[in-house]
Amino acid sequence: MNEVKNTAPLLKRRSVLKAMARGCGALLLAPSSAFSRTPSNLMLELLPFDGVGLATLIRKREVSARELIEAAMARIDRLDGTLNALTTRTYERALSRAESIPSNAPFAGVPTLLKDLIDLGGVRRSNGSRLNITNVPKNSVPYVEALEQSGLSILGMTNTPEFASGALTDNLAFGATLNPWDLARNAGGSSGGSAAAVAAGYVPLAQGTDGGGSNRIPASCCGVLGMKPSRYRQVSGEADGGHYFLRTHQCLSRSVRDSATLLAATENPSNQLGYAPVGLVEGPAKRRLRIAVTIEDTFGAKPEASVQEVLQATIALCTSMGHEVIEVANPVNGHAMFPAAEGIMLAPMPRLLTQVEALTGKRAEDANILSRATVDMARYGATLPADARDVGLAYFKQLTQDFAAFFQKFDVWLTPTIPVEAPLLGYLSHDTPFDRALARNRQLLGYTLAANGIGAPAMSVPLFHSSTTGLPIGSHFMAAPGEDRMLYELAFELEAAKPWGQRWAPHSAMQLAQ
Repeated sequence: MNEVKNTAPLLKRRSVLKAMARGCGALLLAPSSAFSRTPSNLMLELLPFDGVGLATLIRKREVSARELIEAAMARIDRLDGTLNALTTRTYERALSRAESIPSNAPFAGVPTLLKDLIDLGGVRRSNGSRLNITNVPKNSVPYVEALEQSGLSILGMTNTPEFASGALTDNLAFGATLNPWDLARNAGGSSGGSAAAVAAGYVPLAQGTDGGGSNRIPASCCGVLGMKPSRYRQVSGEADGGHYFLRTHQCLSRSVRDSATLLAATENPSNQLGYAPVGLVEGPAKRRLRIAVTIEDTFGAKPEASVQEVLQATIALCTSMGHEVIEVANPVNGHAMFPAAEGIMLAPMPRLLTQVEALTGKRAEDANILSRATVDMARYGATLPADARDVGLAYFKQLTQDFAAFFQKFDVWLTPTIPVEAPLLGYLSHDTPFDRALARNRQLLGYTLAANGIGAPAMSVPLFHSSTTGLPIGSHFMAAPGEDRMLYELAFELEAAKPWGQRWAPHSAMQLAQ
């Protein structure tokens, strides 16, 4: 397998090159003399550091939390007019809180972003929809509170398809988020804004939600790490204090340790399934794993050639590290799984139509508030049987039992993340006709949805790029429910074997030095 060479432009500044020295998955510190004191310079000089590394700089007083925020603001202002990753900026809020963040907090003032699908008190949550364009929640949810208590400074909200209802990020309210690796392609979804922001260097990590692959699909498209924790692993990210059956909260990041640190900071040690706390995972384990690998998706279709090439390279890498890799048939039937998931996800959607029609006195199709894709899905949801949700839950209960037997034989399941390279703009948009949208969403979620259904941890790891286009292609790993620690330990090992933190997209902050 010949991996494509990374052709992204590299910074030539001596100070940044010093900072780019790396240890085993951890970014090293540059001497304080390497840093200038202006946002325009710092926005470049601090790029090589992950969040934990930036927090260390703050504790050493080599930079301040305010300087980090201003540097991130400068990067966003220079790039987001092109990429369209943000829906709302919260600069003043972040700056006003900068001096009050304890330096001993894990992230000590490091800037981040939230997906526009979670409640941050006093800040608009639009859900990517015109319907919620003036919606401002009064209070933050527990997950956001824990995230801020970890020392992260929230600079804004990131773009998502309307109500996170698609595998690519495009909506009627804000438009599409472009991929920093190729502006003719989508950033993925539904956490596409967060993935693009991390890939472009706005911030080292950004929050996302994952209800069917929503952190992992854009991670694959944008060449970053996307994690999905076990169901109930973390404190609630929902306004009602509960947990949606399919959806979890975690981040997209450039380094494994940033993601592991955030997991520890937002973990619920007394979760309702009784999982032992993960705590802070700081490196790989010595244990060698039995890794099952599957090429075909849940419908029996093979991915395109470049994706197969990357999967074979990932198999070779895992084997070279001493893991045992065994090819198996896909244990999931997509023709059964997707109707079950759609029964859970789409059955409540007709309420949106009722809300819009009561508000406007018009049919939802004519109100120009909801996108065509959302209206079509809601109409489809209205045709589902009254017990569609219960039938879906029963299916996933059985699938969970089936996977319990699977994970008695194997430690981890390896597949592609998605069967194609990052799709072109328009492949799936806010006005894609319903039949095509349903088929393409199913295609893009064909490898990732099972983890949500059984409540398992899973990740997309940016190990390789296409040998033809140079685009990143993620490798997807899933473990048994509750085995988050094992997955993070594997992620640390993969990162050390095939470092990705300093591969920069052509349309990222790294280009600003050219």
